[in-house]
Amino acid sequence: MRERNPRFYAVSHPAFARAANATAAFDEPIARSEYLLTLLLLGHRSRTLFRAFLHLQTGPVPVGARALIRPMVEINILIRFLRKDPGLHTELWQAEGDRSSVTMSEDVRQSPHLLARLGEVPLDEAEVQARQQVVAQARQRAKDAGLPVSKNGSVLPSTPGQLKVVEEPAADSAYVFLYRSFSWEVHAGPRAFLVGTLTPTNDGRVFYDEQQSAADLLHVQVVAIATFASTVELVGAELGLPIEAPAREIRRVFVPDAET
Repeated sequence: MRERNPRFYAVSHPAFARAANATAAFDEPIARSEYLLTLLLLGHRSRTLFRAFLHLQTGPVPVGARALIRPMVEINILIRFLRKDPGLHTELWQAEGDRSSVTMSEDVRQSPHLLARLGEVPLDEAEVQARQQVVAQARQRAKDAGLPVSKNGSVLPSTPGQLKVVEEPAADSAYVFLYRSFSWEVHAGPRAFLVGTLTPTNDGRVFYDEQQSAADLLHVQVVAIATFASTVELVGAELGLPIEAPAREIRRVFVPDAET
């Protein structure tokens, strides 16, 4: 009997094909609200990351796909946070975008090198003040709601802060076992290199090989599929799209004992 290649097993499973096809619903019209549009955008981004993951998995350097796991998990946790208070939490997510743009603009203003290179500050003073006001108002509403936001930093709670609001076992598990462990892949921490093999030679040189084993490829593939399916299920439930069932099926196929 010919042994199945673990590298391609997960993506060829019928349950995966049905869930992947179901995300075509993301391209259908939805009700216009900031919350629903935000979820749709996050669903699209998760699908894009997963498609990139699959592309890397079937290419010459599949180890690169590991760096895409963390942002996929981050989106999953963020969606769980947003749905706890759609109005306020979506406002904070948007306000964080304004805060980041102001911060970057101020970085340019304070750097002679960057200012000379760009020729002008990205945001004029009026725009900076307008966005700062939006951020200040959002920060105050977050504090009034008892959310863990900093005094001057991010107006959106950090991922650990979001988890305290979410209070869901699945989100806690994803953070500890996936978000944390795959953070090394994003930040080039020392543990990221455990997937490779260092081979010293007699002449003093050292070779590093990042070709993953078939077992590790399958493990990472299942993690990505389960995360993506969970995100699709969350988005589908909130948008009322007919994609919950196939997403739930794929999650149960690859992670039978998974929490919701």
